Amino acid sequence: MRLFGGFLAACCAAFGLAASAAEVERPPQFIVFSYDNCTELDRWRELISFSEEMNRDSPRVHFTFFVSGTNFLADRKRHIYSGPRNPAGASKINFGGPPEDIRARIELINRAHGDGHEIASHAVGHFDGRQWSAADWSQEFSIHRSLFQNIARNNELEDSASFAFPAAEVAGFRAPYLSTSPGLFEAMRESKFAYDASGVGHAHEWPDKKDGIWRFNLASLRIAGSGKMTLSMDYNFYVAQSGAFNNPSQHALFREQMQSTYMNYLRANYTGNRAPVHIGHHFSTFQGGIYNQALLAFARTVCGLPEVKCVTYTKLVQFMESLDPERLAAYRKGEFPRATFPAFDLVRASTQ
Repeated sequence: MRLFGGFLAACCAAFGLAASAAEVERPPQFIVFSYDNCTELDRWRELISFSEEMNRDSPRVHFTFFVSGTNFLADRKRHIYSGPRNPAGASKINFGGPPEDIRARIELINRAHGDGHEIASHAVGHFDGRQWSAADWSQEFSIHRSLFQNIARNNELEDSASFAFPAAEVAGFRAPYLSTSPGLFEAMRESKFAYDASGVGHAHEWPDKKDGIWRFNLASLRIAGSGKMTLSMDYNFYVAQSGAFNNPSQHALFREQMQSTYMNYLRANYTGNRAPVHIGHHFSTFQGGIYNQALLAFARTVCGLPEVKCVTYTKLVQFMESLDPERLAAYRKGEFPRATFPAFDLVRASTQ
């Protein structure tokens, strides 16, 4: 066998063929589940409890939470925030509720962070920044950081009602509405962000690093059982499937379509070039919460499968930074031994 292997390698070299794919170790299949805005306390509790159950015996899943800065201000303190090109107290989304909700949210975020989940930024007032300058974005980032650092004082809470980790750990960003401008990335570099998750790309794309910022893109997907295209995000399913109207008679179908679409996305990448899978949801209960149910059923099914790693974006950054250019190029081309997709029981997971 060793002689045959040497003979094969010599033949490949003689005829100018590419080196064997077996020379590059197959990468893990990364999946990143993320949530935007992150206001509702019940959703924090649900996701923390879900992950604690999943991770009871070994680490299986961690989430990235892109938290809007309005969650750090009680309603009666909204005037503290003045977003770019907007008056004081203006926001496209709700503020954080009464002071007791702020206190509870702090405790839940600290608990999530302590469990290994990532807290990232979703700006503050959920404004559309496609026309913003670098100075506008820098203003918004500075306010988000200040609201994070001064949450107790701003809301007249006891000093102990603060985050248990520094603002410097907020290393990633996703823009509201996925709306970016050229000035965004200049401001992100100045604010020392490691990655942006606002982009859109093909499902099989490995991430790029541009101007010092890793670009993690949501995927353009075909909805299973449908000719429609959407992004790997719950709101986009909501629009594509129903025109953003609640349709209880179709809830079972919509949920099954999302689960199957995500499974098709994972299967293609797992057996292909192993590009990371990016899925973004909200705390909102679109279609009566069926999309949240679909995501958790999917996570329960696939997180823990052989070679699958359900990680935060910061963990994915660490992996990407560990790759030399030659290895990343081989991954992009899928130049490694391919794997068959493991067996799973989606029906059982869907009923849990």
